[in-house]
Amino acid sequence: MSRTMLFTSLLVLGLAFTLAVAAPKSVTSDAKKLAVADARGEGRGYPLSTVRHARITTASTSGTAPTAAQVGDADTFGHAVIWDGLLSTGTISLAADCTPAPGDPAPGPDDRCVTLSPAPAMTTFDPPDIGRMTLPGKTSHNILCHWTSANGVYSLFNGTGVNANARITLHPYLVVESSVLSNPLLIDPTTGLPFNGSLTTAPGTTYSDAQTLAPNARSTQRMADSRVCIAGAISRQGLIQGYGLTNAQVDDFFKNPITLKFGLSGSAQLLDFASLIYGVRIMGD
Repeated sequence: MSRTMLFTSLLVLGLAFTLAVAAPKSVTSDAKKLAVADARGEGRGYPLSTVRHARITTASTSGTAPTAAQVGDADTFGHAVIWDGLLSTGTISLAADCTPAPGDPAPGPDDRCVTLSPAPAMTTFDPPDIGRMTLPGKTSHNILCHWTSANGVYSLFNGTGVNANARITLHPYLVVESSVLSNPLLIDPTTGLPFNGSLTTAPGTTYSDAQTLAPNARSTQRMADSRVCIAGAISRQGLIQGYGLTNAQVDDFFKNPITLKFGLSGSAQLLDFASLIYGVRIMGD
């Protein structure tokens, strides 16, 4: 080894030692805790407060937790994502005749078929509980985020003999059940009545297609849409500000099991047929 290479190696080692000694003990200690917590599955090996403090301290020289005004959502700032599971619906069909064709497999337990009203009448529908999941207590601490995907095909057809409006509208929703919401003193501000153990939230946007079709015209469309979490299907601040729960009640909400049930309401006019399926992946912190 040349003298130049030897000198360079010693210089790098000396610099690394100096930086390690100069680093604040709180930062290096928290970083070690964070590394261990990450290896064990964020928040599982260490209390969430320890993990969160470690992330904030290593990311900020002041070590002060940010406010909502600074980061938008201070409750989840610095937290890692925990994958909480997947909810899948059965197949939702809309048809003039829901009688199974000979040889077709029997419908699954969560499959639903809605019989369409004769054209040009409007058909409304709302099959509830067509997919569900139950999260154990303490699965998350502040939020249930959703990735909602809709897949399917539908066909609008005008057989009326004159120009006519055809449409389909879909409203996905989640019924969220928790023992905390069974308290008769808790009032749902969206209804003015007690929660009776559940509240309803939307895990995705409304889908709508409206067209004016000429006589005997058809429009067939395939759906492949997704909606990713922003505010979350359920969040700490949403429960406090939107539903009137206290911070302590929200703590209890996340400490207890939570059941999610998927439903799909909507309407259709001059719809020939539709076949739809939804999936919702849930994430927490």
